[in-house]
Amino acid sequence: MLSRDDALNRILDRATADPGFRETMLRDPKAAISALLGIELPTALEVVVHEETPSRLHIVLPPAGDALDDASLEAVSGGTVDWNNLNFPM
Repeated sequence: MLSRDDALNRILDRATADPGFRETMLRDPKAAISALLGIELPTALEVVVHEETPSRLHIVLPPAGDALDDASLEAVSGGTVDWNNLNFPM
């Protein structure tokens, strides 16, 4: 299984080297990630891609409210991700 960090590195490397992939990431990130990694992302998973510029900074805040369960905490902390078994609120 691919770790979260390894998956992110592969995505970023490809987006840096391949303008077509970068455009697909901005337009349809789930399709781009699924094709690159050869996985099907869960329907409940929303993937949002932002492109930083010299005049635009993006900051991602952790979820508010209850503490994450162990599996979700591992997923966001750089551990191995089982993309099909992440816990998302419905």
